[in-house]
Amino acid sequence: MTEQATVAEGDRLVRGVGAARAVSDDEHVQQLYDVEAHVRKMNEGVLVEDPHPAFAELRAAGPVHRGSVAELLGVPAGRSQRPDLPHYSAFSYQACATALRDNLLFSSEHHAGPTTQRFGRSILEMVGDEHRRYRALAQGTFAPRMRQWWIDQWIAGLVDKALSAFEERGTAELNAELCARIPLFTITGSFGLGPDDSWRFRELFGNPDRTRAPEHITEAFTWATSRLRSVIEDRRAQPRDDLLTVLVQSELTEDGQRHLLTDEDILAFSRLLLTAGSGTTWRQMGIVFAALLSDPETLDAVRRDRSLIPAAVEEAVRWEPINPVLRRLVTRDTTLCGLDLPAGCVLELNLSAANRDPDRWTDPDRFDIRRPPRGHVGFATGPHVCLGIHVARAEMTVALNAALDRLPGLRLDDAHTAPRVVGLEHRGSSPIHVVFSPAGR
Repeated sequence: MTEQATVAEGDRLVRGVGAARAVSDDEHVQQLYDVEAHVRKMNEGVLVEDPHPAFAELRAAGPVHRGSVAELLGVPAGRSQRPDLPHYSAFSYQACATALRDNLLFSSEHHAGPTTQRFGRSILEMVGDEHRRYRALAQGTFAPRMRQWWIDQWIAGLVDKALSAFEERGTAELNAELCARIPLFTITGSFGLGPDDSWRFRELFGNPDRTRAPEHITEAFTWATSRLRSVIEDRRAQPRDDLLTVLVQSELTEDGQRHLLTDEDILAFSRLLLTAGSGTTWRQMGIVFAALLSDPETLDAVRRDRSLIPAAVEEAVRWEPINPVLRRLVTRDTTLCGLDLPAGCVLELNLSAANRDPDRWTDPDRFDIRRPPRGHVGFATGPHVCLGIHVARAEMTVALNAALDRLPGLRLDDAHTAPRVVGLEHRGSSPIHVVFSPAGR
């Protein structure tokens, strides 16, 4: 497809947004953020509910095993991108942390191919100096010192708007009505996309039916390219205080020469960060709420002492990371924790098992916000540690604080099934139905 044809097709898709229905329709939002339906599609119809006992048995038998995580659990392989290669899986904290910190030996180039087709070449698949150069372009905007900027620009206002929509009702389903909206509109807003564009992006990049079908991948790529290119042109002409302007104005040094990022560089960054920012934190936020609401004593402690909120967020990430399996390509023959790995094999890193390693944590299966802080791999670690880690923490902290402030007596709704965390490769909470004292009563 030519550049002109791509833009024309993208314009057609943009004009079609909302023509057949309202993009903010509650039922449609529920469908877009249906965790159980999502994880079933990711695992060929199988709903993996509690894999932790099996993980514990495998970890106790050895830190690294031959076979993929899914294969070892006896479930469909899901989204492994290289089924032609031998697979190994790491289950201990030591094995996973070691592999994550050495991105030359355990290379993220594994992501090249289908991922490049979706996003363009991006930092997700880069290694070494190239990865450091490109990641540094956006790193400053996601640094701890920028936390308040994100809160003031987007997060606080979005949380207020979400809560205002249901606080007078006395009931809510937190996944769709709160958790789904904050990360989505935060990251899309930082790229200059409005609500209709945000929902359209979620439809195209967050639906497993679409992300796994070539024709849908092409549709998503085409739409995002067209829509983002117009915003890039606008930011070149009229810079604003947002993330896209940062990328437009960033300079890269290559072969001793400094130059601005090309449109293709910016588009690859944009598609990747938009997908990661809108498709992950909402599930982790749901897990935080589900864990606290399922433990009224801990919830009351947090309600009384808000200084416990950061610990609650961090413990939830350790206890139930949303992306339990990361993959790396082993670039040369090596030995990891006593097991020989051949060059060219895929190593799957089981972050869930690593985060519950009894060699590192006492009683690791328990959700305990008062446990002594210790580094985990819920956000990964090493060169490819989650770029948006501090923004994600801010989103969860602000949302939880505001919910406790504005939803008095917040508790699970006994009229609905209690939430449970489900999924193998993409974990999240089932619907979180709550009741509380309506505002003004």
